[in-house]
Amino acid sequence: MALSYEDTHCKRCGKECTAWINDGLCYDCLREKHLEDIRESIEEGEPDTFSDEYIVCPYCGSAVEGTDAMLDFPELGVDGEHELECEECGKKFKVESLISVDWETHKMEDK
Repeated sequence: MALSYEDTHCKRCGKECTAWINDGLCYDCLREKHLEDIRESIEEGEPDTFSDEYIVCPYCGSAVEGTDAMLDFPELGVDGEHELECEECGKKFKVESLISVDWETHKMEDK
């Protein structure tokens, strides 16, 4: 069975991608949609700000890339709750870091 245009191109931006995997969206558009969904939940008064990409202010929806935030606030790389202040609206909020580590081992050459 051959793949269709819709299977291989993002329905939002038209970029060639594996659209059949992500509900018709490329990775960039999927990330944008996720952020839009978070902001919509904030506007509706039921904030769901869980994200593995962004730290989102639960008040105004301003978002910062999680990896960028960790450069300024290295404590975010430790499990637990941390306090941040939104650069957009100035309100303080808590960020819960959920850190996951994976391990893989390899044999070393015998000397």
